[in-house]
Amino acid sequence: MTATRAFGGIGQAFQSRNYRIYWWGHLNLTLGAWVYRIAVAWITWELTKSTAWLGAMAAGTMIPVLLFSPLGGVTADRFGHRAQLMTAILLHAVGGGAIVALMASGGLTIELLFALTLVQGFSRAFSIPSRNALVPVLVPREVLPSAIGVNSATYHGANFTGPALGGALIALLGAEYAVIYYTLGAVVAAFSLLFLSIEAAPARNQKRPSLINDFMVGFRYTVRHRGIRMTILMVALIALFIQPYLEMLAGVAELVHGMGEDGLAMLATASGAGAMSGGLWTAWRGPPQGLVRIQITAIFSALCTMIIFALSDILWLDLIALFFTGGGLVVAGTCASSLIQTAVDPALRGRVMSLDSTVNHGVPAVGALVIGWAGTHFGVQLPLAVAGAAGLLLLALSARRMFAYRTELEDGFTGA
Repeated sequence: MTATRAFGGIGQAFQSRNYRIYWWGHLNLTLGAWVYRIAVAWITWELTKSTAWLGAMAAGTMIPVLLFSPLGGVTADRFGHRAQLMTAILLHAVGGGAIVALMASGGLTIELLFALTLVQGFSRAFSIPSRNALVPVLVPREVLPSAIGVNSATYHGANFTGPALGGALIALLGAEYAVIYYTLGAVVAAFSLLFLSIEAAPARNQKRPSLINDFMVGFRYTVRHRGIRMTILMVALIALFIQPYLEMLAGVAELVHGMGEDGLAMLATASGAGAMSGGLWTAWRGPPQGLVRIQITAIFSALCTMIIFALSDILWLDLIALFFTGGGLVVAGTCASSLIQTAVDPALRGRVMSLDSTVNHGVPAVGALVIGWAGTHFGVQLPLAVAGAAGLLLLALSARRMFAYRTELEDGFTGA
């Protein structure tokens, strides 16, 4: 049995030299990003002891994505995914360096941290659509779901190791060293893109429509394509009702379990272990057929186990629930991304994926703000449980329509 057959679609994705290079940069960036995320959450909690500020800090990262990611998709299609991605990642590094400098000088306040979080969010608005739209250029269409699955497994595998590494760096050296780690990872990721062998960006001397018109072309295409439209609505359900639990883990660790950074690392690691397992399974599985059914099942599983996590004050039960919540979240998200990228017209991929990114990385800001605010009045657990129940209700109302479009999504773009 060959290595490719033994590892299913994972081995097929790594047969591409371009994808291997891309994956190396992706690994460094995402591992650093999870270390950074755990560090910022802990710094915020230490400065404020407020779930509202935890929600606000998460929103500070996500709101710029919500506002500017559609523009990022248009500029990526127009000027080239690699150049935009490299520029945005280097801006990540600049923002991380500024936080380190302020911490070293003793001048970091919650307001400055929030301002620099907005900078990070702005750079993510341009890096995320570029990163997503670049993958189909690197691998054959039949390997695309596996490549996306590997990306998700890498991202959430970093979720598994990143919080533990971040907690260790914070405990042993200080939070500034966690941010330094993130900054160096961003630099490595940016320069790895120089070694990709891909087609040049479109010529800039051609007469092209305005950025707004370019965006509207992608938006109208998404609205008219029933399957893609419905898939993005499912992404919105995930983003609004499930994803915000990640931002509340620091509050749950201390308020529910009476633990510090070690408790935060345990909770985040349990979620990340499930997420990594879900991503690896999706990558191993391979082809896009059956992804609609898997997506619906994964969303249902994640919502149910999130409610268990929200209502429990038993640590071991919370860890098990978080494992399955994280796994369901990444399987559902990977299925959605695979379905969209398989079904979309390649000429519009950057613009359509920017809309997906806007929802996936921007809508959680709304959930985080609402849950964070409610947590200051009703405790951190009840708002999470209510969010899970609301998500189950909406899933029940929308699942049948999603199944109706499964053929046009799973068969892929035909040029019609």
